[in-house]
Amino acid sequence: MSRRPRLSIIIVNFNTQEWLRRCLTSLDRQSISRTDLEVIVVDNASADDSVQMVRSEFPNCRLVCQEKNAGFGAANNAGARESSAPTLLFLNPDTEVAEENSIEQFLNMFEGQIDAVIAGGTIHDENGDLERSSGSFPTLTSLVLDRLLATCSILRTQLGSRSGRHWTGFDRQRNVDWVTAAAIWVRAEAFTAVGGFDEAIFMYYEDVDLCYRVTKAGLGRCIYTRVGPSPIFATKRRHRWTANNCSVNGYATSAASTTTARATA
Repeated sequence: MSRRPRLSIIIVNFNTQEWLRRCLTSLDRQSISRTDLEVIVVDNASADDSVQMVRSEFPNCRLVCQEKNAGFGAANNAGARESSAPTLLFLNPDTEVAEENSIEQFLNMFEGQIDAVIAGGTIHDENGDLERSSGSFPTLTSLVLDRLLATCSILRTQLGSRSGRHWTGFDRQRNVDWVTAAAIWVRAEAFTAVGGFDEAIFMYYEDVDLCYRVTKAGLGRCIYTRVGPSPIFATKRRHRWTANNCSVNGYATSAASTTTARATA
């Protein structure tokens, strides 16, 4: 009988063949034992050659093929149902894990912090700029602060860790309200207890919503942390976070409103 892995990495793909290839290649370089790790790719009915690429180039990955694109949260939930590890890492296909020991070091840290049930690390974009990968739950105050600090940088030192997306505090471990689903670590037991990602949210803000429901249920802390000699856990394609078309912004606003309503209820 094979040994249960320590970590299940779940990656949702939709027409991102080249990004996915680079992501999976960065995972292949990891120093963690293959028996401690399982990688699950959930394909959301891609029209490119992603599925064939995974099958031919990464045969050790478990591939879950969806009949339709049901959304980011639903696909991640499908991957979680296929997992067998006590810790889950939901990783975007446009991320590349930075150092060869990043996965193992972060996993060791997370396993040692029993009262933390969600965690996130340092993410830089492809130009080396820091991603604002943690934040406070969306309330009127936190959202106003976020807009204010975007133009008034002098106040970021005092107020930057209280805004919707944090501006400061990425140099140390700390409790946060939420971390980005670009690379979010979750205890499988806590994930199951709250029913996983809310499938009513097709895409965007599902990470904030998950962290809110886990926190409200009293299951444990959500933390941001830096681990190891290299603080960068992953790099991320810049343009996945800079889409400015109306449909994306409109959906993100709608999802944020849902989470704001829950947070202020």
